[in-house]
Amino acid sequence: MLLRDGRILGGDAFFYYLGAYSSANGRWKGEFVNQEHTLAKSEHPLFGGYEVGIGFSGHCDDKGVDMEAIALAGKRSIRLAATLKLIEPFARAGR
Repeated sequence: MLLRDGRILGGDAFFYYLGAYSSANGRWKGEFVNQEHTLAKSEHPLFGGYEVGIGFSGHCDDKGVDMEAIALAGKRSIRLAATLKLIEPFARAGR
């Protein structure tokens, strides 16, 4: 997952994510859409093929972020929690 200039972009072998976030004073919040692009061959797919809207909030610092989220999949709501660690800061060209 790439977080840059208020945008969220990412994906994996089965899903992609697109969204936006804002941050201030050690807190962040935002939303993104999770869409399955390739059928996940699992007996219990997490989102069952639905396009899922996910809203989140949490803490952030220069090492990464913590987030708690609610995903709306069809008539179900699913609580999620995640910790994302910064791998490498973005270096702008010319610096």
